[in-house]
Amino acid sequence: MTDFALRPQSYEEGANREWLLSNGLGGYASATVAGSNTRAYHGLLVAALQPPVDRWLLLSSLDEEIEGVSLANHQYPGVIHPQGFKYLQEFRSDPFPRLCYRIGDARIEKTVFMIRNENTTIISYKIKNGKGMFAIVPLVHSRSFHAASPLPGMSQEPLQTGTILRSRLHPDIRLTLLSDGPVYVPQETIYHNFEYEEERRRGLAWTEDLFSPGCFEIELSGDAAFAIAASTWRTGMPDWRAEQKREKERLEMLLAPIPDLARAADAFLVKRGQGKSIIAGYHWFDDWGRDAMISLPGLLLCTGRFKDARLVLKSFAAAMKEGVLPNDLGARSYNTVDASLWFVRAVGSYFEYSKDREFVRGVWPRLLEVFRRYSRSGEDFGGDEDGLIVSGPALTWMDARLDGRPVTSRAGKCCEINALWYSALIDMQKLCEALDKSHDPGFAKQAEMVRKSYQRFWNSETGCLFDVIDHEDASIRPNQIIAAGIPDLLPDVMRKSILDVVTRELLTPFGLRTLSPRDPRYAGRYEGDPRRRDGAYHQGTVWPWLMGPYIDALLSVKGRSGPILAQARELLRPLITMQAGGINTLPEVFDGDMPQRPGGCISQAWSVAEVLRAWKACN
Repeated sequence: MTDFALRPQSYEEGANREWLLSNGLGGYASATVAGSNTRAYHGLLVAALQPPVDRWLLLSSLDEEIEGVSLANHQYPGVIHPQGFKYLQEFRSDPFPRLCYRIGDARIEKTVFMIRNENTTIISYKIKNGKGMFAIVPLVHSRSFHAASPLPGMSQEPLQTGTILRSRLHPDIRLTLLSDGPVYVPQETIYHNFEYEEERRRGLAWTEDLFSPGCFEIELSGDAAFAIAASTWRTGMPDWRAEQKREKERLEMLLAPIPDLARAADAFLVKRGQGKSIIAGYHWFDDWGRDAMISLPGLLLCTGRFKDARLVLKSFAAAMKEGVLPNDLGARSYNTVDASLWFVRAVGSYFEYSKDREFVRGVWPRLLEVFRRYSRSGEDFGGDEDGLIVSGPALTWMDARLDGRPVTSRAGKCCEINALWYSALIDMQKLCEALDKSHDPGFAKQAEMVRKSYQRFWNSETGCLFDVIDHEDASIRPNQIIAAGIPDLLPDVMRKSILDVVTRELLTPFGLRTLSPRDPRYAGRYEGDPRRRDGAYHQGTVWPWLMGPYIDALLSVKGRSGPILAQARELLRPLITMQAGGINTLPEVFDGDMPQRPGGCISQAWSVAEVLRAWKACN
């Protein structure tokens, strides 16, 4: 994989690129290339206290100063102060974030990494030709990572090599700061009015105060190497060099169809209890059923991580309730019509890759639960007399709401839900045959009924599918591309026409628009406060994950000749080579209009996963 390097020419250039490290628990460290925090979600230790959730910002930053020159960058009202970015020579990710500074003859390298499966961050320093006092000032908080908040009262218990910090509001949550070189000097100070520019743009709380318990100091005379550890549980300095070597070797061993996305793919896999799960996106999403099942083939099957795939599937299968997979695994909310259908597809993909009959036999009762639930009527959704699935409002992936009301209701029979239902029936029939099941639950008969009824989705006026029928919604949206990629569901002439319409109306270099620009409801910018963003979320905003179904449809409809495979690769290349937002990852969304700025989460599981899966499919 290629190491990332950037020499920002201004604060703005550095502040617009973000890095993120994960620890396998849902915790992370993240900031900008400039070394500043532009989000309330940024920090050197965001700990997952109940993995992979209950995440708390504990260590916001470490501010270094050498002989009166500060390397820090903070936004205060009307000013960036100090301006350490002026001394930043280069930022590298190889594989850890490394900031390289030069002050006169002195060279300072600051490297950040996290110990795997621990809420512990190590910030190491390598200094050449250093002279004079080098001070490191920690800035801390103790709050949910979701929002800038008032600073609680803090107490500390100094140690020989550092200090233990606790919030008086939450004394059970602690932060230990340790050093293997610099001496810790307690000196409690509150710094006021930090501003997080990205939160201001998003219309959220964007100012807060931070607490400094003291500083770490070391007198330099030549070269030096040492580290600061921030941990929720350690009381002694770890062997950070060995831990760094171990984590570097692990990261360098990761494989992916696109090597530069291998570490991003790895970051979404997290522990949950004794099992594994998939975080939907960083910084703020938890593990969602729909997202996890869509993401699993690209993140874990294309990368050869079959054991992890089994553990994720088991976690969600165990949480299934009467055939319905949870929408939010932690909250055990079941307000989704498609998560179970994506689960069936993920199990089918797992078997296709692994030929693991034993595992499929173990989850077979869950697949039967899905079949029974979707074959009958029920609360929120269920099977109709024609075999199609009818569902209530905001139960598909287009589930944004304003004032409690769905922006994109889609109540009725949705085109992609019923395409997935048909696909699930075909997959279950194949798995049934692979397991040599003598009893036929009726998958093939039900699939044929769905296929015949599905022809009603065809809209001859637009040359594509109704997005919803009963009652008809002719909005041109990308959901139909899923149907175009499923052989035998529709006549080839219809599938080709769908592909043509989606290409003409919705395809962009970074994904598919969620609504045609010719629709009067189209919103081409994903920006502003939550109300504006939610209003645009599925009304024109571009989603990269949809390139997976689009490439499926392209290859299914036009075949796998050399020129078509080359065309597919070129369609994916803008996402693979993009130089904006998160480093070596893919964001949640882009604007529908040019210039297509990245938005939402800087690192989204299904964006990374579907691009990986699609790239593998066309190579």
